[in-house]
Amino acid sequence: MDFALLSWQSAAVCAAYFAAGIVDAVSGGGGLITVPALMTLGIPTHYIAGTNQCSAVIGNLASIYKYVRSGNVHFRSGLVTAVTAIIGGIIGAKLNMIIPEQYLMIIMILLMPAMALLVLLKKNFGEEDRSETLSGAKQLAFACAIGLLAGAYQGFYGPGAGMLYMLGFALLVRLSLVKASGTERFATIFAGLSSSLTYAFSGLVIWQIVLVATVFNFVGNYLGASLAVKKGARVIRPVLLFVMALLFVKLALNWIM
Repeated sequence: MDFALLSWQSAAVCAAYFAAGIVDAVSGGGGLITVPALMTLGIPTHYIAGTNQCSAVIGNLASIYKYVRSGNVHFRSGLVTAVTAIIGGIIGAKLNMIIPEQYLMIIMILLMPAMALLVLLKKNFGEEDRSETLSGAKQLAFACAIGLLAGAYQGFYGPGAGMLYMLGFALLVRLSLVKASGTERFATIFAGLSSSLTYAFSGLVIWQIVLVATVFNFVGNYLGASLAVKKGARVIRPVLLFVMALLFVKLALNWIM
């Protein structure tokens, strides 16, 4: 599809994907920034998912590189979650066909404030990696649960799924927020790569936007991961709360409308 960007539109896309790269690398949820940005450009709905996915996948690799280099990826949990997320995604997509979306929105609208309170009130939340206090069997069981549940949400609805994966790793596998972020990046890149290739071959991608957005998203991801690795929970917690607030507002608006 041919799509010409005006100068202000190019600037808006660059800013959105740069900011989303930082958010994605720190806590997941960058799509809550980029998808509305693409919608304001008047892009047809069926092109938005493909364009957004292809614009973000290379940036995700930048943050993964930084997390792996710093030792902040729990590979065993990440791999198990990646596999079970495929099953969860299929289940979620099937449920989407038979259950009204409003029910999930109500559940998530009630859940978001509770999760935000947990992050706010538990001052030491995610500051230390305590995964070794769990047996290997429990780690794998929790990783399976994260993949199935967060994957089902991703298949059913989508926005904010990265944040749910990260919270799952921090709460259940007891990883530090930094390691939870790195593991989330690692676990979800497989789905991102496969879906990007699917969209690319289907022709549902506006490459003029991808070429512009990818560079800024790459830089944002690298800076975000660097900041998370350096500052840890001090920077991840506020970004996580910001993403929760964005998702809460989006769900509430969708439910009302």
